Amino acid sequence: MFNFFDEIKNNLVVVEKYNLVNISGQILYVEGHLGLTNLSKENISFRVKGGRIVVEGENMLLAELSENTMKIVGNIKKVEAF
Repeated sequence: MFNFFDEIKNNLVVVEKYNLVNISGQILYVEGHLGLTNLSKENISFRVKGGRIVVEGENMLLAELSENTMKIVGNIKKVEAF
């Protein structure tokens, strides 16, 4: 059975000045981004303090974007920090 709060606790990554929450590989919430560097259905990358995050997957789209938060939806396969 899916438990929203367990999913958040298990998938929350807190690193310096940004937060990532990956929910079941279908939704990625990002807080603290510093701007997009690439946007496609297979690859979305953005800057964060101290580096860059690359999200790889299929049929991804940027569902929400604000000054420092974003929501990516789709089939998220990999999230890497550089």
